Amino acid sequence: MSKRAQTTGAPRRRRRRKQAETGDSAENITRSQAEASYKSRAEREEQLQKWVIRGVIAVVGILVLLVAIAFAFEQVIIPSQLVATVHGEGITVQEFRQEYLLERNRLLLQLNQIQNAGWDFQQLQQQEPYATWINEVNVPDQLGLRVVNDMIDDRLLAHEAASRNVSIDDAAVRQAVERYFGFDPTEVALIGVEPTATPEPTITPTPYVSPTPSPTPPPTATPEAETGTEAEDDAAEPTITPQPTVVEPTLSADEARENFVENERDYRAYFDRNGIAPETLDALFERNALETLLADALVPDDASLLYADVRHILVDEEDKALAAITALGDGESFAALARAISTDPGSAARGGELGEAYVGNYVAEFRRAIENAEIGDIVGPVKSEFGYHVLQVRSKEQRSGAEVESQLERAKQQELQLLKDSLREDQSENFEIYNNWLDNIPRS
Repeated sequence: MSKRAQTTGAPRRRRRRKQAETGDSAENITRSQAEASYKSRAEREEQLQKWVIRGVIAVVGILVLLVAIAFAFEQVIIPSQLVATVHGEGITVQEFRQEYLLERNRLLLQLNQIQNAGWDFQQLQQQEPYATWINEVNVPDQLGLRVVNDMIDDRLLAHEAASRNVSIDDAAVRQAVERYFGFDPTEVALIGVEPTATPEPTITPTPYVSPTPSPTPPPTATPEAETGTEAEDDAAEPTITPQPTVVEPTLSADEARENFVENERDYRAYFDRNGIAPETLDALFERNALETLLADALVPDDASLLYADVRHILVDEEDKALAAITALGDGESFAALARAISTDPGSAARGGELGEAYVGNYVAEFRRAIENAEIGDIVGPVKSEFGYHVLQVRSKEQRSGAEVESQLERAKQQELQLLKDSLREDQSENFEIYNNWLDNIPRS
């Protein structure tokens, strides 16, 4: 074998084998790199998916947290805020909202009952207290202001009752419920019992002093205060009562009781449907019970009431009243002057005579003038919502017993209202109203 063959043959074979081996390794490396690249991309995609999922979970968590915060703010934080304080005790937004809903639905129920009784709605808009009720139903801010003030008055009155050691029990509250629905257990118990003939007491008629006597209210509504000199001046704050249970003569005592129970159940269900909690309605009956006990303490059943025989002249300007006083001082006839210039048609034709009546039948200013007047003196001018009065008291007398029974309840309510007014005036530093009540009136 030649040297050329010896030096070139073997190495070529080794080189080809090495190249083959090297080629296989490169192919393996390329495959490994591809696999590594694939795995790296899959891992990145998997990692990205994890981040996306975590991001979605985080967003959902934040949204849930925001909803929970909003819910807590609306259902816990805001309701617990105060709209007023009385003697250091707060009236919360929740309590205010409940009282507002209670009063609004009471008004709606009362007005619906009146309309169902056949009364013309346009006519009601011209009369009190119905005109006020209609305005409060249609103007939430007006009703809201009345409600927050009523809640303050209730707290002041409760504080005053505690200072007088006047408190209620379950029996008093139950009696308040019965009165609210016009149910008298004593009368019901006498159904079917033959009555014993007793003479009826003589009732002193209440004179009309106003220029225009008010029409008779519907049987299902609380009678409105009569307009004019004898009317109370608090008609803008009506006391609303529900449709009373009418006990027909044919009903037995058991049937009458069943009607009362059914009416109370239906009444409670009505308010429950409108979002008023049972305890809110119960609180109304408790306040009524407390007011009744306070009124009884202010004017006991055996109290005497002042009756007076009065005549008056009503004019629209103070100068005319002063001129009338001067004329009477110069000897002018009271009766002739009343017929000539008095704007009260109910008494002018009678020479200004109002007759003998319970003084509580007159507006507050007129009543106070009678109470302070000396017999026979000419008193005035006395300003009231109806004009200027010149009056003369003929006689005054305290009466009690059966003779004043028909006026006793009115006297109790008058004294109770006077107490409320005095508490409001004398204890103004003991209560405070915050502006947020306006923002928390239920609008639905």
